[in-house]
Amino acid sequence: MRTQKFLCALALVLVFAPAAFSAPVPPEQRDGVLRYLGTTEEAFQKGVDELTRVMRMSMIGVASRNHAAEVLDMLKAFNDNRRVVTFFDSLTAMLMAKNAGRIDSFSLPESTARYVMKNDPEYKILFALSMPSAIAFGFRSDSTALRDEFNTAIAGMKEDGTLRELEQKYIGNGSEFLSTPVDFANFVDADTIKVAVTGDMPPVDYVDEEGMAAGYNTAVISEIGKRLKKNIELLSIESGARSAALTSGRADVIFWYRTTEGVKLPEELEVKEDPMSGVLADTTEGVILSEPYYRWEKVLFLTK
Repeated sequence: MRTQKFLCALALVLVFAPAAFSAPVPPEQRDGVLRYLGTTEEAFQKGVDELTRVMRMSMIGVASRNHAAEVLDMLKAFNDNRRVVTFFDSLTAMLMAKNAGRIDSFSLPESTARYVMKNDPEYKILFALSMPSAIAFGFRSDSTALRDEFNTAIAGMKEDGTLRELEQKYIGNGSEFLSTPVDFANFVDADTIKVAVTGDMPPVDYVDEEGMAAGYNTAVISEIGKRLKKNIELLSIESGARSAALTSGRADVIFWYRTTEGVKLPEELEVKEDPMSGVLADTTEGVILSEPYYRWEKVLFLTK
C-alpha cells in the first residue's frame, strides 16, 4: 500500500512539476513604430526580443541601486512584458491604431512625441530609450550631383548658424514651435526640384490642418532652394512610400530618412553589444543620403 501511495505521489509531481517550475510567460505589450524601410518587421522584432533578453540578464542587482527613475521605468517596461512590434506607414495610421486599441503604445523621436502630447494631453510617457539619430535628405542613387549641392548648402547653413536658428524657431522643445507656412523664392527659368513631404514627423516634417507643408523641414528646404537658386515643388506622400516616390521619379528629394546610431543602454547594465544593430536601417537600394541636418538623442514611448 505504501509503495502504491508513493508511486501515485511521484506521478503527480512529474505531471505538475514542469508547470510549477517553468518561467512564466510575460504578457505582450503591442508597440507601434514608423516603418524602417531597410528592414522587415520580423527582423526588427528579433532585435527587440534580443534587446529584452540582454536587459533581463543584466537586471540582476540593478534595481536595488540608486538609479534615475527614467532608467528604472525603461527596465521595468522591458522586464514586465514582451514587446511585440507593428510597423506603420504613417503617423496618422499609428495614432488611429492606438485609439482603436490595436496597439498599446508607440515610439517616436522626442520632439514628435511631445508634439503628440501637446495635441492630445491624454498621452503620457511610458519610458524613454536613448537612441541617437539624425535625419537626412534622400536622393536617387544617380542624383549624386544634386546630393552634393545639398551637402554644400547644408554645410553652409551649419557654419553660419542658419540650421540652429531654424531649429530653435520651428521645433523648439517640440511642444512650443512655429507652424506657419513658409515662403519659397521663385527663380525664372531655373530648374525645379520636386521634394516629397510626409507630415509624419511633426514638428520637424509638418503639414498643417489645411494640408499645407510648414515648419522646420519646409523652412530648411526653402533656404536650400534660395542658396541653390532653384525652384521647389512640394509633394505629399506617406512616410512608408518614401523610397517608392524616389525610384518612380515622382520625387527628386525626400524630406527625411533616419540615420540611427543604435540603442545606447545605461552603462550600469554592462551591455557591450547593441542588440538592435542592423535592424534600424531606414533606406533601401537605390537611395543615397545627404549629410544629416537634424538630430535627436531619445525616443519616447507613449500611451494613454
